[in-house]
This record gives sequence, structure tokens and C-alpha cells, in this order.
Amino acid sequence: MAQLGFNADDYAHTDEFAPLPAGEYLTMITQSSLDNTRSGGQMVRLTYTVMEGPFQGRKLWSRHNIINSSPKAEEIGRREISRIAHAVGQPRINDTEQLLQQVVRITIVLQDDPGYGAKNEVKKWATAPQQRLPVPTPARQAADPATTPPWG
Repeated sequence: MAQLGFNADDYAHTDEFAPLPAGEYLTMITQSSLDNTRSGGQMVRLTYTVMEGPFQGRKLWSRHNIINSSPKAEEIGRREISRIAHAVGQPRINDTEQLLQQVVRITIVLQDDPGYGAKNEVKKWATAPQQRLPVPTPARQAADPATTPPWG
């Protein structure tokens, strides 16, 4: 018999993962893939990570049919991919990896899923304002009086 030394009271015992409130979120696409559907089609799956605010670090997901037996589902999926591509400034996408690390402002709504309850659904994609990322500063070296300007 193996000894665990585990105390379940040290951890939350619920599996609740509440959806985010409906609204706009600044996100980064952190995962992208092209997957087969159960019906023989293909879909693009995206994972978004919230970049700011009280929900920073939370994940959201979207799926977009690009090959589907339903022409309507395929058209909707391809239209959504077009919106995403334009929002991230990549109108010609040859590989899902082109979407990785792209910053996009998304709008989510709450949908009621009869089997699982409330869940988030991404409904809009918009170009995010330019982000000013901190520039790493090189380690400071001792100042050389011959090359140091008088003001610095």
C-alpha cells in the first residue's frame, strides 16, 4: 500500500468554473489547431487568454467549422475566421500558427447550455489597441566619463 499523505480538506472540493461576465475582453490567442469533427469535417479551435483586469489569465475558447456537411455551418465558421484574421491583421492565413500570440479584443455573451448550464460564447472580434509592452532594459554598466553626456 502506498502512503499519500494527502488531505482533501486543503483544497476546494467543487468543480465549479463560473463563466466570465458578458462583455469585452482584451485577449491573446494562446492555442490554435485544426481538428477533425465527429461528422468528418474540420474546425479551427482557438484558446484566448485574458490579458488584463480582474479576470487576467482566464481562458476562453471558440470553434469554427471550415469544412462541414452543412453549408450554413461552414459559411458561418469561415465568416468568423475572416473576422478574426482581419482583427489580428492577418487576412491571408495558411496555418493556424499564424494566429498564435495575436492580441485581439473579443466580445463574449452568456449562452445557456441545457446539459451544462451557462457558458461563454465569443461573438465578436476586433482589432486591439496597440499594446505597449515593457522593453527589457539591459544591465546597467559603469558609466564611462569620456562617453557619458553631461545630462545623463
